[in-house]
Amino acid sequence: MIKFKYNSMMILLLLLISCSSDDSNNAVIEEGGNAFFNFETIEIDRSSSQPIVVELRYQGPKRNQDIMIPYTVSFPSENAAIEGEDFLLPQSDFLTIKRGTAIARVNLLQRVINNQDALQNRFVMFNLQPTEGLTIGDASNMRSSITISLNPAVTPVEIDPNDPLDFIGDKKFSITVENTSLKIPYFSDSEDITDTSDENIKRAIIALHGSGRNARGQYENILEAARLESDQLDSFLIIAPQFLEEEDINNFALDEEHLYWSSIGWRIGFTSRDEDTNPRPERASSYTVMDAILENISEYPNLETIVLTGHSAGAQFVNRYSASSPYPDELIAQGIDIQFVTNNPGSYVYMDDKRKVLGTESIYAVPTSNCPEYNEYRYGLDDLPSYLRNIGGEDVIRDRLAQRKVTYLIGQNDNDPNFEGFDDSCNAVLQGRDRFERAINYFGHLIDFYGTVIEQNQKIEIVPGVGHSSNGMYTSEVGRRNIFRN
Repeated sequence: MIKFKYNSMMILLLLLISCSSDDSNNAVIEEGGNAFFNFETIEIDRSSSQPIVVELRYQGPKRNQDIMIPYTVSFPSENAAIEGEDFLLPQSDFLTIKRGTAIARVNLLQRVINNQDALQNRFVMFNLQPTEGLTIGDASNMRSSITISLNPAVTPVEIDPNDPLDFIGDKKFSITVENTSLKIPYFSDSEDITDTSDENIKRAIIALHGSGRNARGQYENILEAARLESDQLDSFLIIAPQFLEEEDINNFALDEEHLYWSSIGWRIGFTSRDEDTNPRPERASSYTVMDAILENISEYPNLETIVLTGHSAGAQFVNRYSASSPYPDELIAQGIDIQFVTNNPGSYVYMDDKRKVLGTESIYAVPTSNCPEYNEYRYGLDDLPSYLRNIGGEDVIRDRLAQRKVTYLIGQNDNDPNFEGFDDSCNAVLQGRDRFERAINYFGHLIDFYGTVIEQNQKIEIVPGVGHSSNGMYTSEVGRRNIFRN
């Protein structure tokens, strides 16, 4: 009798476990919805040392369980990438979308290898595999796989920062301030940009260096992108100005005609410096210098378009200059189109004192955190420097930015807050936790401030697979399209 009861209880317990197991399986296998990549193809610069991350998206009813999707790696018959020589894979056979979410940032390549034997693009494909209760691919049956194109090996330009022939621009551009001649160095494919007689020039590209002031590297990267884009190089004028700091004056014993700025000042339009150690007869805003460069090249007889672009600190210059300088209006009056392209800046100039509320999608409000100078100029429009006051101040800047053609490019993998030189001040952190987030938040700010009408002149684009690399940004398809074609 006791034995019978024990067996009966065991049978009942087994039945309950079985029912519970069935319920659990039913909870995991939920029907409906599509899973797909955000791109079909991405191009990767081999200089990137960060993992290659893409978006995996889900559209469908909300899931109560993680979605785990198996995938396979395949290679084309020609120009196939080689694991271990061109890239390293992460240790996972599944891509996961967390429950209740619609987008997952998934790691496809652990690292890209700068294989010096890769003289042309090499390819690898990632293919989502059938998953029960899920449709692989978007509503148009696309994007079930993604092809990664690895660019040819990067051979860095060897630049000796202690050699003036390497580091300092081999040409000089002069401006006159109060009858005094002042100058900055620059690199260019033109022997002398003040000789504006070349009738072949139709598009001028001005590329601004980063905080290291490596104008030559910037010039070489833009020139490489130009060569990838076209064999009609004689129609392009490429200029890489160099805004010096006092250590450059000292290191290379440059004469008193050479202007120099503080490490932050040149990128935000401050006036050049005049120190006891390196006195100067006159001073000028870095934006005044750029106005003079634009005025000069506007005299090329067949010039149609000017593109002002820059990477990192150079992009900070472009962002703030586009909102302030009146000179683009004069170019437009002459029939010359001017466009601005920023690449991975560390911060932006906001048009009001609101910032995105953390954890929301599109709510902007005045921050409550203890960061009293968060809206000072560079980050906002409080306490403007002389150049920006003289052109009309806050209201003029707000009106002017809305009229400019600006493209904000951000590398998909430029999301490392520990990157060397990254601005982690509270002023900058209120704009976002990394460069990628700051770019997305800033464009959201523009829509919040101006409304969707701003999208008639301005746009944001993500450059797939690229981190904080000027070469990667300029030579990418997205970069070339916006710099050389639009």
